[in-house]
Order: sequence, then C-alpha cells, then structure tokens
Amino acid sequence: MDRSSRLPLPPLLLSLAVAALLTACNGRPDITPRCDKVTGLTPAEADARAEQVRHDPVAYVRKVAANCRQLRQYTLTFVRYERRGLFPRLYGPEHIRCWFRQKPFSVRMKWLDEDLKYGESVYVQGQADNKVRFVTRWWVPGLKAPPGVNVVDLGTPVAWGESKRPLSDFGLQRMMDKSLAALDQDAKGVAVTYDGLVQMPGDGRTAHFVRLEYPASRNPAPIQELYVDVATDLPAGTVLRDAAGRIDAAYYYTDLDVRVKLTDDDFLLDGERGGSR
Repeated sequence: MDRSSRLPLPPLLLSLAVAALLTACNGRPDITPRCDKVTGLTPAEADARAEQVRHDPVAYVRKVAANCRQLRQYTLTFVRYERRGLFPRLYGPEHIRCWFRQKPFSVRMKWLDEDLKYGESVYVQGQADNKVRFVTRWWVPGLKAPPGVNVVDLGTPVAWGESKRPLSDFGLQRMMDKSLAALDQDAKGVAVTYDGLVQMPGDGRTAHFVRLEYPASRNPAPIQELYVDVATDLPAGTVLRDAAGRIDAAYYYTDLDVRVKLTDDDFLLDGERGGSR
C-alpha cells in the first residue's frame, strides 16, 4: 500500500524541497545517483571493475538476475518514488522497511515516514484468500480506524492510485526478471549501454550504472537506469523514465541483509502479534 498525500509542508520548506529536486547531475534530478563521485575504490579498482561490465553489459545484467534468484529471504529498506494518480505526479520519497521471503512468496512493508497515512501492509501467498492486509496510522473514510486491519485484493492499491505495482511484484528477483523478460522480448531492439560507476543517493555506495532503452512502442517508460552495488553484484536501485526522460518511478534498496532467518511471525502486522515489535 502507499499514500495519496503527505501532510502539507510549510512554504519555506516546500520551496527548499522543490529547489533540491531540481538540482541536476548531467540534467538529472538529485534523487538519481551522482555521476561525478565514486567512494570506497581506488582509481585502479574502479577502472578494473568498470571494464569487466563494459565488456559485456548484457551478460552482467544476466549475472545480477541469477544472483537475485539465489536469495531465499532478506530484509532491506526500500525508498520509493512513483508517478501516479488521475493527474499523474511524482510521489516520494517513501522510506519503507521490508521483509521478503521467496517461499511461500511473502512481503511485509512498514512505512518509516510518520506523516504518511499507511502504517504497514503484508501479503503472503495462499493466506487471507491471497489478499493484502494493511493498517493506517489514522482513520481514512472507507477504511477501518486504527488498529483495525483492512483486507483488499492485490490489485486494489493500484486501482486506487496508491501504488504503481501490486505487492506480488515486489522483490529484487522479480524486478530483474521483468527487466530480462523485456530485454529478451526484443533483444535486437533494446540498446544496453554501460555508463560507468556512480555514487548512490542516501548511503553513498558505489554502483555500476547500466542503461537499457526498450522500444517505446511497447513500453510507456522505455528507459531503465539499473544500478548494481559493486560490492555484492546485487541491485542498488532502478529508475524508469518515459521517452521524454521524465522519471516514471525510482526504487532504491539499502541496508540489504540476506543472512536473516525469517519466520511466519515476521509476516504478521504489529497489531496481529499484539504490538510486540
């Protein structure tokens, strides 16, 4: 689930936020990675790692996808921007703590931004008639007042304009598999280029920057900027743009922990476990 609005910002803060959003790196808003700074690598190390990917960026994308398929469970912090709504505009950032399990496919999200109306959502394949359970921070017309649990179909948040994608689409593997499917659908029509190493926003990690441009006739957001952590060869984020270069969505993944041992209890809402965490 996602929110439809934030609490209003004071005029001065709003002006500062707009100014920051318009700060550019080669014409890109500053929510995208920096093109002029790399940290944690010597120049020789940076050149060597970049050359490996530059030699065959498509093979590297496939390697990253294969790495993601090996992940059985993990936690991470998900930072989301999405252009949506009846009169589409870019929402975000949303900072969301996520728990993921491959089998049974399970996703729990907990919003860290206290000015957002949604608190938590969870989906576990085969449970609750394959529906999403969620709670809000405050009462919203048509929904149960907190701490009441709401239950909706997977597609309802998308239909409401609260999210571009259902919870069943979440995960590093599904993001990479969808990218590969689009690549394989028209391999000769997809331009794949390697744009070097960049510094990720937020945590400053160094990432490979691979750009994929799909046929615009079949893709409303044909430009994909894929960022891969050089230390793990796992996705650090992706930005999707329309043909004019406007951001359609941007997703970043930080604090990834693949060593966790998740249980069914991790896929309960706080209120369902008595608010114990």
